[in-house]
Amino acid sequence: MIISKAQLLNVLKVYNKGDSKVEKAQAAKAAVRADELAISRESKVKQKAMQAARQAEDIRLDKVTELQEQISAGSYTLSDDEVAEKMIERVLVDRLI
Repeated sequence: MIISKAQLLNVLKVYNKGDSKVEKAQAAKAAVRADELAISRESKVKQKAMQAARQAEDIRLDKVTELQEQISAGSYTLSDDEVAEKMIERVLVDRLI
């Protein structure tokens, strides 16, 4: 039996068409199975807060000790203006984040 060049090319075309269909089907399955990740706005805010906390300086034990002593002695006081200022500052910072 003699196989001509044209016959060989026809056979190769058939196999190539089949391969491309298989590849397309596999690509479609891969596209359907692709994983997705959705991060909520709240999680993003928490992530930023955790990052800021990690970058913050360590606790200043001398300041903590001083404040504890003042609170224990009853000499730690804040003015109403200072409290209001910090509350407003915190609200503004929270809105920016």
